[in-house]
Amino acid sequence: MKRILGAVALLLVLAGCAGAPAPAEQPQAPAAAFPVTVQHSLGSTTIPQQPTRVFTLGPSDADVVLALGVVPVGIHSRYGFERGVGPWAEDKLGSATPTVTTGRVLPLEAIAAAKPDLIINVASGGDKEEYDTLSRIAPTVALPVGAQPYAPKWQDATRLIAQALGKPAEGDTLIADTESYLNGVASANPTFRGKTATYLDVMAGEVYVGGNQATVVTTLKELGFTDTPYVASLPPTDTQSPLSAELMPQIDSDVLVVYGFGASQAETLASNAGLANLGAVKAEHAYFMPDLALSSPSVLSIPYGVDAMLPFLKTATG
Repeated sequence: MKRILGAVALLLVLAGCAGAPAPAEQPQAPAAAFPVTVQHSLGSTTIPQQPTRVFTLGPSDADVVLALGVVPVGIHSRYGFERGVGPWAEDKLGSATPTVTTGRVLPLEAIAAAKPDLIINVASGGDKEEYDTLSRIAPTVALPVGAQPYAPKWQDATRLIAQALGKPAEGDTLIADTESYLNGVASANPTFRGKTATYLDVMAGEVYVGGNQATVVTTLKELGFTDTPYVASLPPTDTQSPLSAELMPQIDSDVLVVYGFGASQAETLASNAGLANLGAVKAEHAYFMPDLALSSPSVLSIPYGVDAMLPFLKTATG
């Protein structure tokens, strides 16, 4: 089925790199010559000159912009972060105080008031009407070509944002460093390979399973895990699907990763008997995500989120 409608769809999309090895000092790559034209799912956008006032709208967009050394003038935090970004990115934000907006609806007046010269809406739903409206404020970069709504691959999002900022080589370096980190974790933990892992969102007693292209799921697969047959059979467009009680046993796996939207582990399990009765839960092989680091993975949040989950993964697969 297609993504769950509206704000629920966005909420159900799966959450400093403190644990990543520090990259060696490299000479700064020369910026691309402007104007720069980038391709995205809604066409192409030309950025006439080096952007200096960037407003980010997608959940992980500010992470990438900050990792590339640019502090946004505005951040729309769909997850309600007080400073606009999660703890994994606050060091990059430093003492800066960008305009921070929140909520389900984009605050068009606040975006326009910030006088951006570039709007980054890459980790978005790819809505054409929204894109056209934003483009009347400033050049806007939308969902990458071929990406699922709200679930672009972090590599594609990083590459597209880096191109728009005139820093393609720096973007490639960020991707290579993060992939090296993931490969290193996978190599150091051969017990992960071939084990099944399932991602679940549990909200108000309802359970949703992450599809085979959902963001948390793809990160787990980069660590060596694999999908259950049920998840593997879902269409790639189904990045999130409601799960009925009778289907629950089909997603039982070696490892479960669960997000309870602010509810405690006990509260999450109490709200759904089918979840509490899964073999992985009974074996204590269920990880209840404490934050949104892997919900919209970025070059900053991936090492932070994976490092936090590593002790659990080692125990569950040992």
